[in-house]
Amino acid sequence: MSRALQREVTIIIAAVISGFAGGLVGSQEAAPSASFDVSMTDKSIDLTVRSNSEDIPSKNIMIVLSKGNETKKLIPGYHTVPFGFNVVEQPVKDDDGKTIGGTGFKNQDNVTYALANPDKVSATQAANATNSVQWFGNYTLKTGSRMSASVDAFMDTYSGIKPEGFTKSSFTKSEILGWTAAQWTSVFGGTATTDDLGSDHTVLKLNSGMTIEKADLAAHLYGKGLATSEEAGATLTSSIYVQTTDTNWRMGQPSVYGDGNGGITKLSPGDRVTVTIVHTPSGQTVFTKTVTVKEA
Repeated sequence: MSRALQREVTIIIAAVISGFAGGLVGSQEAAPSASFDVSMTDKSIDLTVRSNSEDIPSKNIMIVLSKGNETKKLIPGYHTVPFGFNVVEQPVKDDDGKTIGGTGFKNQDNVTYALANPDKVSATQAANATNSVQWFGNYTLKTGSRMSASVDAFMDTYSGIKPEGFTKSSFTKSEILGWTAAQWTSVFGGTATTDDLGSDHTVLKLNSGMTIEKADLAAHLYGKGLATSEEAGATLTSSIYVQTTDTNWRMGQPSVYGDGNGGITKLSPGDRVTVTIVHTPSGQTVFTKTVTVKEA
């Protein structure tokens, strides 16, 4: 494959949202020097600070990922927790080599699930709210600090922003069939059909026999010949497809409402990734490196 045909993925770590609206505005302050180890697979990304002239608060940086016409911006402080998974720092050890409480992580459990099920996500998991010190924007980058994110960070996933008319942002297929008719039509309009609408992230397939909890939604689908009755507890007569025009939705299991900051739908081994880190106060680039995505 020629270089011209190679898929390029660019990660720009910038300090302010306005930098993407009209250019970064720097001051006379000198940018710190820093170097990073960067590795990326089709499942995750890791950035580790090898050296830096001074500590750098993560709240002052923003991560932007671009692939072709797709772009994803990760904004610390803007989300309850960035993109549904944590970006966290390396566990900090004391003089005896023991991990200091509130640092490090054991996994990257989905924060959407953690917020909805706090009794089921232990305090040893980064997604647990007791570990918010580890969340992107809440810690300071020091030599040895590691930022790690699931590939879901690249997608337009959970941000804490709730769609109008809903009290949360993530729904299983069963929960969607528990919506009211008003909620259903606000998302899907009148698109319910047995025709295959494809695999776009705005399309959701619901299987035949699934239960419809609300009578008004059952009546809505019954009127289209898609439900067994107009009563609560009716079931779908066949598999159906629905589609939303709101691209902040990413339909699936679960279906998640995004943050409006874009998303990358796929990352494959062999893709080239450029990582650029820009210092907030000065607007200067302090680090850039191009890496090749590896298979996890």
